[in-house]
Amino acid sequence: MNLSKFIFIFFIVTQMVWAEGVPFTVSSSSLIKNPNTSAEQAQNSDPESTLISDLKYLAVANWLETYLGQRFTQFDKYITPDFAEKYIFDYKLNRQAQPAGTLELVGHLDGDSLKKWIRLIDSRSRGSNQIRPLFIVSSSLPGLIILPSETASRSKDSLIIQILNQMTQEKLRKLNAGITPLDGPCSLEAPPKNNSEIQTLISIANRGNETLVVWAALTACPGCTSTRLDLFLYNTYSQNLTFVVGDDLILPARELGNPNSLRRVMTPVFLAFQTELENAFSEDTLKEMPFKLIIDNIDSFRLLKLAETGLSRGNGFSAPIFKKAAGKTAEYEIKSALSIEELTQRIEASPLVGFKNQVTRVDGSTLVVRYFK
Repeated sequence: MNLSKFIFIFFIVTQMVWAEGVPFTVSSSSLIKNPNTSAEQAQNSDPESTLISDLKYLAVANWLETYLGQRFTQFDKYITPDFAEKYIFDYKLNRQAQPAGTLELVGHLDGDSLKKWIRLIDSRSRGSNQIRPLFIVSSSLPGLIILPSETASRSKDSLIIQILNQMTQEKLRKLNAGITPLDGPCSLEAPPKNNSEIQTLISIANRGNETLVVWAALTACPGCTSTRLDLFLYNTYSQNLTFVVGDDLILPARELGNPNSLRRVMTPVFLAFQTELENAFSEDTLKEMPFKLIIDNIDSFRLLKLAETGLSRGNGFSAPIFKKAAGKTAEYEIKSALSIEELTQRIEASPLVGFKNQVTRVDGSTLVVRYFK
């Protein structure tokens, strides 16, 4: 069997192992003193159910304390039995004779999702230090033309800009961040769709050192009389469109001047925006950029596994995702917020035991790692 087939099989098995979650074993013969349990929960639960719930809480709390170390004290206030329940994949209950009444819980928890939750909480705590969104509104509706460059200047006399501004602020405020309406020239008339236009938008955002761009675009629904709202989020780090959400606003033209009606029909779009935004922060996709990592001179499957395991420990970058292999070369994708220069230094400083490595930059997003004795 050639190296490519070995890698593919290893990749599938690894994915299956990851899907099983992180194993845990916890036990107790008495109720755990969980400071975050409500009085109502304590009153309405039977002792055994409460103990099982508390053991799940203990399993999640123990994992977080081990993973976070001294930072755990910043997060423990969020951990409750209801919170822990969401991160338990499966469990088996064992009853032990000694000490009397001891219950043991053995199972798996969702470590990956807990890491995403940690990143989301971190993002909220950093707030405006990291999240600095530029806000742009455009409209091509008949009788309601709004140019992007007018976002700030027309916010006093345009009700629809005011409502869009307020609802965007409300969602960003959950991440302790505010928005800055565009107040200056903009050569774009609509949200950018290609790389050239995105680069133009990024250069505009860079004038004010903004890290994100939220673009609210109002257009006429093709073939109908309703209005469509789309919310685009662009990332200045990775210089791309992170996501877009939108829907048709079922609202007669005469209701466009009614703030309550506008909020009602826009709410589903902004709820979808909030979900996608929190997902992007929890997965760290708003800060990280993708890099191509090529491992060269791999003459055995054992060496490939050693290299992959070493790189999976991470040092400012994500675990490598296998893409393809040919001959003695394997290609992976990694994500990092580091510059390519710093990323090169980190990988060079972490050679495999018994091997030397040579890291070469091919371009601004591709690294080749060559291992040799």
